[in-house]
Amino acid sequence: MRKRKTPKMSLLGALMIGLAVLGLTLMAAAQAASAQKTEITAKAPEHAKQYKRLLIRNAMVIYGNAEPPFGPTSICVEDGLIARVGGAPRGWVPDAVIDATGKYVMPGIINGHIHLQDERGGIPQPFQYEMNLYLAAGATTIRDVGADWAKAKEWRAKSAAHTLIAPRILLYERIWAAKGSHTPALVREGVRYAKEQGVDGLKLSGMDRDLAEAVLDEAKKQGLRSAVHIAVDETTAKDWAELGVTSIEHFYGVADAALDGIQNFPPEHNASNEIHRFGRAGELYIQPNLNWKKLSDVLELMIKNNVFWCPTLSIYVASRDVIRAQNQPWFKEYLHPTLEEYFQPDMRNHGSYFLGWTNTQEVRWKKNYQVWMDALKEFGVKGGIITVGDDAGFIYSIYGFGHVHEMELLEEAGFHPLEVIKMATVNGAKLIGMEDKLGRVRQGFIADLLVVNGNPVENLRLLNPAGTDVVTYDGKVVNNYSALVPGDPKVKAARGGGIEWTIKDGIPYHVPTLMKEVKAMVEQGRAERAKKK
Repeated sequence: MRKRKTPKMSLLGALMIGLAVLGLTLMAAAQAASAQKTEITAKAPEHAKQYKRLLIRNAMVIYGNAEPPFGPTSICVEDGLIARVGGAPRGWVPDAVIDATGKYVMPGIINGHIHLQDERGGIPQPFQYEMNLYLAAGATTIRDVGADWAKAKEWRAKSAAHTLIAPRILLYERIWAAKGSHTPALVREGVRYAKEQGVDGLKLSGMDRDLAEAVLDEAKKQGLRSAVHIAVDETTAKDWAELGVTSIEHFYGVADAALDGIQNFPPEHNASNEIHRFGRAGELYIQPNLNWKKLSDVLELMIKNNVFWCPTLSIYVASRDVIRAQNQPWFKEYLHPTLEEYFQPDMRNHGSYFLGWTNTQEVRWKKNYQVWMDALKEFGVKGGIITVGDDAGFIYSIYGFGHVHEMELLEEAGFHPLEVIKMATVNGAKLIGMEDKLGRVRQGFIADLLVVNGNPVENLRLLNPAGTDVVTYDGKVVNNYSALVPGDPKVKAARGGGIEWTIKDGIPYHVPTLMKEVKAMVEQGRAERAKKK
């Protein structure tokens, strides 16, 4: 069979096609050059200024769901949302650019257990002090679980309107108890009242089973989530999990449900005495009658019923080493005198129980942590959802610094840093019912992002608002497993890390500026305090 002959292309046709291809190539190059020029000439953002379009370029991205980082790439933010992860769309011109070369971008942290505070022990403390610190430590959303309701409503509204420099605020409050909490009928009335007042959820504490059943049943009817601080009471984590609480805070109630009997309290124990209370709390997980099979069963029940666990490891850590807690290096510049005074041992202040604290008590708390962390690890491995919260403002824990330490302690409990970051982001978003809007570096999600100086997967301490110690070679930060030679003058210890920008709703907050303001508030507070002496 003869092959068909293809007509030869005319010289003129080939020339025309060549010119067209050349024209398209030149046009694409011009567009790329124009886009590059736009990026280079666009200024870095101003602190706390809202932009329609913000570009973060050359970033390594930590997505949030425990997958490894990827990049470098760009993130386009428009109207407070993540418009694109990748190169900027053709013709998309940013109003400001953050150069994230050598930096990592991750989702904003959701701190699931905080208290809004503008005083400590009745002494005024600047509210902005707390808000600056939370933002500086990367918290773009905070879940309050107990504050002055009238003030908290105002702070929440101002944060939402961006007239207050603060993370997004959700309020889980105790105003449901205003109608009375000693009968199921009053409890139900109180829950309805709280809903009418505009709470985001309910803060609960230890109570009898019939009251717990009533409060949670009514909460479900009203569409309210709940957080419980279980006391040494009739109800344990088993009861609260069976009844459908949203989250269990701290560690109380979990081990209680696993004891063959009850905890061995001495006859002189007084639950209203915080020295007694916290001293014995440090023995809960090391009771001789702890039944690990029962503990596993209650953990599995929590998992089955979708109960979140917000352990707040960091708030009790002083109990296992009070000298370390009292001498944290950032206290020098960032501990406000009102908070410093509140921390001093004083039975009138909640959590200030270190009166005659003994080595034996610390040893018991250390052992308590070991078992508690093992329980957390089992819970997480089996599919339980752990979140991050710090409960700061008590027990030598400063706002923001606490939730960074919480993440470090979760790594100590056996979780990979990527898993810990997921707990602080994706899991936190699930906790508050915003998993379709927050917790991931994902197109269409709210632009709550952190630009971190370094790789927090390598070292979670890089999130610390005061920075951390790093090693440099010839002025460049390097991994301390690099080929470093003793005596090499190019090897230096330096201060690095920290978050450079915390972005909430697309608004960039410059962390060094936030911390400079915190330092000024502390200095002013100390000067005023010195005048009174």
